[in-house]
Amino acid sequence: MRRAIVVLALLLTLACTNRLSADLIEFVLIGNAGRGLLPGNVTPPTSSSGFGGIGASKIIFDTDDNNLHIDIAWGKGNGYGDLTGDVMKLHLHGPTEKRPPDAWSQTGDLIENLGNSLNFNKSATNGSLVDDYFIGNPDVPWLLQGRTYINVHTEMYEFGEIRGYLIQASQTPEPGSAILIAMAGGALVLLRRSRR
Repeated sequence: MRRAIVVLALLLTLACTNRLSADLIEFVLIGNAGRGLLPGNVTPPTSSSGFGGIGASKIIFDTDDNNLHIDIAWGKGNGYGDLTGDVMKLHLHGPTEKRPPDAWSQTGDLIENLGNSLNFNKSATNGSLVDDYFIGNPDVPWLLQGRTYINVHTEMYEFGEIRGYLIQASQTPEPGSAILIAMAGGALVLLRRSRR
């Protein structure tokens, strides 16, 4: 019995150690004009009345597998403002030369074409994107430093109608880590009791 408890405690401790190294980092979209995908966040700002923001499943980066989950929407059908036309291109750009807030007036190269997703709705009035993207190791520091942005391009605004820079909202341990820690703690308590 003691051997089984020791092995269980060791396995759970190792699992906890490995999983604690991963964080789920939530992002907000922001820029010179404020939070969201806004025309005033574009460089230079556009005169569009369209705007968008983050959906229910948010924008979250998993440091364990470099997965960036993006949930964004725009248009009145989603509670925002309609764009001037359907989205022609949707990109993740970076890095900007400087960090925020100076970065909010800067542009960067293409990192990821978000518009290739099967979960991309280009509608000007009810558009959205919900998908996951692998971010290569060279681009991870730029993402974490707030030097990347999402740019929504339309025919009228080929350089971007609305934009939002990705800035960390908070860092929290992965939800599964708390469960593993509790299990490891329980196994250690059982081990101590069995020694008495």
